[in-house]
This record gives sequence, structure tokens and C-alpha cells, in this order.
Amino acid sequence: MESKVSPLRNSRALMLGYILLFLATVGLDQTTKYHAQRQYMTWSHETDLRSYRGDSSRVLTLGVSPSLTTEKGIARDEISNNWLDFHLTYVRNPGAAWGSFANAPEKIRLWLFYAVTVFVSGMIVYLFKSSHPGQRMARTALVLVLSGAAGNFIDRLLLKYVIDWLHFHWKIFGWEYSFPVFNWADVAINLGIAFMLLDMLLQEIALRRSVKAGQPIQQAVTP
Repeated sequence: MESKVSPLRNSRALMLGYILLFLATVGLDQTTKYHAQRQYMTWSHETDLRSYRGDSSRVLTLGVSPSLTTEKGIARDEISNNWLDFHLTYVRNPGAAWGSFANAPEKIRLWLFYAVTVFVSGMIVYLFKSSHPGQRMARTALVLVLSGAAGNFIDRLLLKYVIDWLHFHWKIFGWEYSFPVFNWADVAINLGIAFMLLDMLLQEIALRRSVKAGQPIQQAVTP
């Protein structure tokens, strides 16, 4: 006889998986930020949080970047046209993405971030509870966004700034850009948004195929 897993048991297992994903993402974010602060913060003012010095460590270089000419004595004419640098760099971000609102008064800035985070988190929880249990990709996306928001919220609540430590700098076909330093919580948020967009695309494809096949619209939406 084939053993069948009850829908209730399967639903509980999925919920446990979402909870573990949330805890693992927040835990990884906070652990890496703690390591970055201990490893790469070289000096910090006792009261002025904006006064600090952070170090940087090269992790990966694809191609030959200008910064390698002094480190390894590479001739200037040997620098490749295309290269990518990845560093671990300690940065304190008192603002939002790309440092926006960083210069706003502290009381207004912090309470604005608190309010926005609580509101967005409430909306995510509502959307999660309103979604169908079979919508696994959508629910995973919501959990990732929520965990990323929670990771940065913990920083702002305890430190009054967010620790960023991942830094990419590249030059590709003449386009040179130093991407703003970010953290694992930002990665989780962007992964969640990407999964949401992918889920919407798959739902739209399934809907169009169902309509084309003459099936009821209710059956067009796949879990």
C-alpha cells in the first residue's frame, strides 16, 4: 500500500520550512554583519556614529583592475579592458538603499524607517496568510523579503545604522561602476522580489495556456 501524507501534515511541514528559512536568513545576515564589524572596523567614535574607519579586503578579481597595478606590479598597458572586483568592505549606512535619507534628522529618519518597516512587514504577513498554500514560490519570495527587512530592522533598532559589507566594482565594455556596498539582508530582499516577478510570469503563462485550451480560469493558476 502506498502511504499518503495528509494535507494538514504537509502544510505544517511547509510552514516549518518557511519559519526555518526566515530564521536562517536573519541569522546569516546578523552573523556576517557581526563578523564584518569585528574584522573590518578599525576605529569608531564613542558618540558620533558617522565617524568611523572601515577596512577592506579583496576576495575576487576577474581580469586586471587598476588597483592591481600597485599590488602586483602589473604594467599599466597590461590592464584588461573588462574586469570585476569583489571586496569585503565595512560601511555604516544610516539611510536606506543607496544611502537615501541618510542626511535626514536622526529622530525623523529612524522613526520613518521603523514605521515603514512595520507597515511593510504587516503587509507581507497579510499577503502570506491570504495566499494559497500551494503557491510555494510566492510564499518563499514573501519570506525572503520579510527576513531581509527584519535583518536591517534589527540593525537600525540596536545600532541606529545598517552594516553593509559586500562591494562590487567593475568595468565592462567601457562602463565602470562602483556598486553601493550592501549586505545579505539586501540580497534576500532582491531575491524575494525576483521570485515574485518570476511567479507572476509563470502564473500569466499558465493563465494564457489555460484560456487558449478553453479551460476554466480557476484552473489556469498553478500553485
